[in-house]
Amino acid sequence: MDRKGEALKLSKDVERRILEFGTELDEYYRRFRELRVLTDELSFQGALINVEHAFFMVVQSLNILKEQLKLLEVASKKGEIY
Repeated sequence: MDRKGEALKLSKDVERRILEFGTELDEYYRRFRELRVLTDELSFQGALINVEHAFFMVVQSLNILKEQLKLLEVASKKGEIY
């Protein structure tokens, strides 16, 4: 069984899905931000800011995942996986 090849194929699949999901996620973020800008009620604006922050955290996590997938590819080529 070619575990490295399987891991690389899975990695590419995940990277493609991250790109698709990231595009969709960005649209949702934009819509929430627009709602916050158009809202006059401060407490509701605060809640929307918290939602925006959560989107930011998800994007950061996706970026970390992408970086780890790239490191997996490098490790598979070197023959080292930590």
